[in-house]
Amino acid sequence: MMALLPGSGPGEPVEYLFPVSPEVLGDIRAFVTRLAEEAGVADGERERIVLVTHELSANAVEHGATDMIYVRWEDTDQGVWITVSDQGVFEVGGAIGERGLGLRIVLALADEVTIRPGRRDEQGTMVHLRMPVRAGRISAATAAPAPPGLLLVDGDRFAGRSLSAFLEAEGYPTVVAGSAQAGRAASASLPRLAIVDLMTSNGLGVQLCEELTRAGVPVLAMSILAPPVNLQAGRFLRKPVHPLEVLTAVRLLTEPSAAGAAPDVPHA
Repeated sequence: MMALLPGSGPGEPVEYLFPVSPEVLGDIRAFVTRLAEEAGVADGERERIVLVTHELSANAVEHGATDMIYVRWEDTDQGVWITVSDQGVFEVGGAIGERGLGLRIVLALADEVTIRPGRRDEQGTMVHLRMPVRAGRISAATAAPAPPGLLLVDGDRFAGRSLSAFLEAEGYPTVVAGSAQAGRAASASLPRLAIVDLMTSNGLGVQLCEELTRAGVPVLAMSILAPPVNLQAGRFLRKPVHPLEVLTAVRLLTEPSAAGAAPDVPHA
């Protein structure tokens, strides 16, 4: 990781060149997380910024055929401006295929997105966008925890935070728990809905679904495996699943009058 133009004070742009490697996406997430924390960006807004930067960087790695990824951060009164560029060619086929799902997330979360695509005769793709900081700046020492709207229990920390950022952008405040035990503790305030990965804590997510259902909390269960026959949940989704499909299930379970009764859990 090589600094090009480190900021000399608050609000100064910071630019980094990241050599592409197996660890590059983690390095970029850590870089953006640190800058957002230093800027006092609230948790939900910070997770959105990290998610968007990750999606753009992953697209560069997977479709850009690039050796370096350039990331620029600029904190302004209008929000945080992020620029991600590479030395590759913008793959139109990939952009509207599987990676297009990530691009849709970027367009849903960010404002003023500008894409300058690289071409065969003019390599170098750049994406420049603004992330609004609606929640304002907070001090970690004085911030009071809010009761959860949704509870998301997932042992995969990044997957959980990415989905949480997406749901919050859609108007569903979410608390993330990385284990069944943490989910049990967080559910003491009875969330509006619980989303539980059944594989969390070596399968203890199934038991947690039962406990939450008994407490009257609607449950959306997810797993890479087929659901067990004794699963107690309002709905089940098989992973991998796109965030838009999760959002649809959340609306079915939290707004049944608008979407109709939620179907029974499939056991196939």
